[in-house]
Amino acid sequence: MSEAQTTHSPREPEEAHGTTVPTPHHAVNYFAIFATLVILTIVTVAVAFYRFENEVVNLLLALLVASIKATLVAMFFMHLKFEGKLIYLIFFVPLVLCVLLIVALIPDVLHGPLFNTPPSLSFPHQGP
Repeated sequence: MSEAQTTHSPREPEEAHGTTVPTPHHAVNYFAIFATLVILTIVTVAVAFYRFENEVVNLLLALLVASIKATLVAMFFMHLKFEGKLIYLIFFVPLVLCVLLIVALIPDVLHGPLFNTPPSLSFPHQGP
């Protein structure tokens, strides 16, 4: 007798192919995540009201706090923390392509008027 036939008793039916086994439930403290998001929102508002000498510092702090908040929402409320490794590939490949496209367009945005001068509107002289 083969090994596959000896593992199941004759009274137990064999599990159907394609049947999924439920994953264990992960305990997440959603109230702690919510409180963290509220605190980070207060930090964002405080950064907006407090003006640093350099506006770039305000922008970078606001983007940092927004990135942390987006990561918390994606990881816990969208349950990405408990997914397999394929979901990260599906997430990061389009993200990298988006960043590459934005970086590739920066020279056109910054130097657009220098390279894209409008054509002159001079008309050929028409005789009488």
